[in-house]
Formats: sequence, C-alpha cells, structure tokens
Amino acid sequence: MNRLLFTSVLKVAPAVIAMVGLAGCADSFAVKREAVPEKLQQQLQAQAIPAAEIEQAKKGSANLRTRSEPPPEGVLKVPMYYERGVPYIKVSLNGHKPKKYMLDTGAALSVFDAEQAVEFGMRTVPQIRPTMAGVLEKVPGMGAFIPTLQIGSWRLDNLPCIIRMQRTTVGAGILKEHLGISLLGVNMLAKNCKYATLDFLKEEFEFGFTRSFAGPVRKHSHKASLSMKRGVPTTVLKYGKLSWEAVVDSGSIFGVQLNRGIAELLGYKNGGWYVGGNYLITGVGGAQTPKEANVRVLEFNALGLFGSYYPFAQVDVMPGPSRLGTYLLEDYRVTLDFEHNVLWVEWG
Repeated sequence: MNRLLFTSVLKVAPAVIAMVGLAGCADSFAVKREAVPEKLQQQLQAQAIPAAEIEQAKKGSANLRTRSEPPPEGVLKVPMYYERGVPYIKVSLNGHKPKKYMLDTGAALSVFDAEQAVEFGMRTVPQIRPTMAGVLEKVPGMGAFIPTLQIGSWRLDNLPCIIRMQRTTVGAGILKEHLGISLLGVNMLAKNCKYATLDFLKEEFEFGFTRSFAGPVRKHSHKASLSMKRGVPTTVLKYGKLSWEAVVDSGSIFGVQLNRGIAELLGYKNGGWYVGGNYLITGVGGAQTPKEANVRVLEFNALGLFGSYYPFAQVDVMPGPSRLGTYLLEDYRVTLDFEHNVLWVEWG
C-alpha cells in the first residue's frame, strides 16, 4: 500500500467551503473542535482491514486496488443538485440507497465523517493517520477504502478516502449542532476520466471515460491551461506582470479567492474592505466567521482569467490557497479536460 496515497491528500488546503446561516449573531455561538467519540473510534477499529491483507497489497496483490467499471457508452450524464452554493451528486455507497454528496474539485480525495464511515461499512486502515490541511486549520484523519461506490451506471471498487477524526460543533446545550463534513474528491475523476464537465447552466454532470472532450457546445467559450498540482486542478491567473496558480474549487461558494501571500506580492498587504455577516465559513478545517478569518475584498481593474481579461474584478483575500469558487463558476459550463490539460468555460 502506498502511504503517500493518504499523506498527500488536501495538502493545498482545498476544503469544502460553505456558509451556514445561524439564527442571531454568529459571534455569540461557540465553535469547538472535538475528537470523534470513543465508541465510534472502536467501531472504526472493528472495520479495519486485516494486517495480512495489507501485507498482500504491499507485495502487489490487487485486492485493494481501485477498479473502475464505466458504462459501455463511454460517457455518463447525471443530474447536478446545485444547493447552498455548491454542486451535489447522487451516490450509492456500498450498496446503500443513493444520497447526495458534494462533488468538490478542490479536494484531492473523498472525506467522510466517522458516523458515515461506520454506517456504510467503509474498510479502515487505522495505522494510516494523515493530517488534512483544511483552509482554516489542520485536522487529523484516518485512511479508509469505500468497498463500492456507484454513480449512475459507473461503479468504483476500493476507492481510497479519508475519515475525519475531528468534529466541529457550534453552540452549547440544546442549541449545540454537529457540522458534518462529507464530500467526494476530484481524484476519482482525474484517475478514471478523460474529462469531467460541471454544467452549472444545465445543472448536469458529464463524465467522459473512453471518449475525449468533443469541444464547446455553447455560443461563447474561453479556454485556459489546466494542471493537476498536489492532486487538485489548477489554472493560471494574471494581474499586471505577476501570474499565479489558483485551484478550480467547486467546493467553495466564494468567487475569486486570493492567497494572502499573493495579495502582498501584488502590493495589497493591507487595504480593501472587510467582510462581516451572521454566518460561518465552514470546512474540513473547522469553522470561523468572516471577521475571524480576516476576509477582505479587493478590486482589480483587469484580472487575467480563463485566457481573457475581466475588468473591475472583485477578489476575496482569505486563508488557504488561491481558488476559483462557485460564485464565479456558476455562470458557466466548466470542463476539466484531463486528457489535454485544458480548462474550458462556456456560456450563452
């Protein structure tokens, strides 16, 4: 078994970012990080893959190798459920009734809460303990495999995933709420598909297995470079003479997000206007208010994006890497062409 398969996941902090509305002021709610309860930890241990099977895998046995069985047509189209600013897809885990999970192109591997890992019979590898670098902070995890994952007529066996070994809770007493985090990462697409289209305009996913991307179908289109860096898709942004990489992150509800270091290089160590509001930014790394995360907004007169230039572009300076989130992507049909290393955006 390749230990790096787990330890490299989410190193660039591509976590799900969502706004959770709260009744009243978010600042009055206590956000806490708690370890997974002992009972759940014992159940995860009971689902561990036997040591002998792991040793066989290290020697080249295929028993833990991921297997993909795509539909015979070579392409699959399934509905997108665009809810709360992020795209969801219906998935059956280990033969259970299909449920909606976020499809997060900003996360390398899939991440699940411990409760779901137990419920769906995920096979755990307790000795693999990766640290997930979420946007807000680092979180302990446990390696695991999903025995079977089904999306429409596409089946995957032995898909690696990470179990989140920390809980984020908000409030206290009867108002205490556990903020669950479960998502599907982009690794399963990049490893098995020639391309993946997130059609926000039509609310549809399209995955090409044996077929190459046929090209744009909308009236207008731009294309840009696409590369997989640290397990996630990235493209290049430009402003003035400086260029930098940004993660194409369908798990973030923000638009263009700028890394603080890049903002400083551009001459914006300070400035802009700060973001407030009665909500929390939540993700794999926990939860914070915009004020706690020190989110601020800048305006660029001409931002180089998608192979073109966007005038008067507003960008959010916030924790984590530079990213392109759904507030921007939702206006397009977005294709990650893994085969040709091209990012396509279409509209009209």
